Amino acid sequence: MESPSVAVVVVSYNTKQITLECLDSVRSSRPPDGIELVVVDNGSQDGTPEMVHHLYPEARLLQNTSNLGFAAACNQGIRSTSAPFVLLLNSDARISDSTIDSLLFCMRSSDQCAAAACSLLDATGRVRRSTFRFLTAFNQALELVGVARLAPARFRRSRRPRPDANGLDRSVDWIEASCLILRRAALEQVGLLDERFFMYSEDEDLCWRLRRSGWLVCYTDRGRAIHLGGESAKQNPFQSMCHFYRSQYLLLMKHRGGLSAHAYILANRTALLLKYFWYRLCGRDTRARDARMRWTALSSATRTGSGCDFL
Repeated sequence: MESPSVAVVVVSYNTKQITLECLDSVRSSRPPDGIELVVVDNGSQDGTPEMVHHLYPEARLLQNTSNLGFAAACNQGIRSTSAPFVLLLNSDARISDSTIDSLLFCMRSSDQCAAAACSLLDATGRVRRSTFRFLTAFNQALELVGVARLAPARFRRSRRPRPDANGLDRSVDWIEASCLILRRAALEQVGLLDERFFMYSEDEDLCWRLRRSGWLVCYTDRGRAIHLGGESAKQNPFQSMCHFYRSQYLLLMKHRGGLSAHAYILANRTALLLKYFWYRLCGRDTRARDARMRWTALSSATRTGSGCDFL
């Protein structure tokens, strides 16, 4: 048999049942030239490695003794494979029979396409946002307070795909890595995921580097995947929010500089305070508590000596 053209890398962390469902969907997809399947487990204590070992003997299992983060685990999986394309697939994602074929069609439609993703659906079948504009000091805050839709498109964080007659959009800034296929040749040029991003923003940073190097980030509406979203994050919501804000702060420091990063902090603190007081005024206590938790996480994640234990 010819060598597989696609390596599928799944990172797991205490998500045994949904990892099983994810791997079932990969096994059922059966692309014509086969796949390399790698599962990188980040120190799960729920029996995930044992399940993978017994039920998926075709998978290469890489076991870490602790949680190294999403970016580091993905890089382990990428380095352990040799296929010309690598599909990063979250453990809480599911692919259909046509997902891999549609992604390969997108990648092969242009030699300059370095990364591609398809339509994402949530558990209810609704379309999830997956294509975005690069982070600025203010576009995240505008979305938080719900006024981004009133601003010109270039000031919005979200970006609606604009597929052509072939169902392709080659003008995307970045796409989340829940179901993201990458060209190995492009990774060899710009480097793998930046492991300073423990979780969140590692995909945006990679797409940023790819775009700066002249590569394309593409979207196809030919395929579908389901992404439940946030399953690992639910295990510790506050810490996850710390990671989220810390990663966005680092992203801006890396690509736009300190002034932009500090303006981001001010803008998002203001947006979260506005949301908190609005929800309190409306008697929506659960939403108010969530806004307060996010404000605390943002403050903790972007100052030295914070309560976020990963700093």
